[in-house]
Amino acid sequence: MATIKKPDANPIIAALLTWFVLGTGHLLINGQQKKWIYILVCQLIGIVLCFLPSIVVGVFSIIDAYQTAERLQKGEELDENEYTFGLLYKIVSILDKTAVYKGS
Repeated sequence: MATIKKPDANPIIAALLTWFVLGTGHLLINGQQKKWIYILVCQLIGIVLCFLPSIVVGVFSIIDAYQTAERLQKGEELDENEYTFGLLYKIVSILDKTAVYKGS
């Protein structure tokens, strides 16, 4: 697995981009492309199921993007598919068996 190290990651911008632009805070700020794709797929499935699951995944994704950017800003090196928010990890790991959770 590839790892990322981005001490210039900004948690506020990561959270805002994740909220307003389809989760792109994970991709553009945190550098986690695979994670972004799986979260987007989970949100689309949530929309098909009933819309509420999509909102839940979206909120969890914002929290995760913020917490991940904070860890990157502190100089931590993370897996490109590492989740910081446990509930989001549990949801996405149903589809993505390569997801990693280490918490904050």
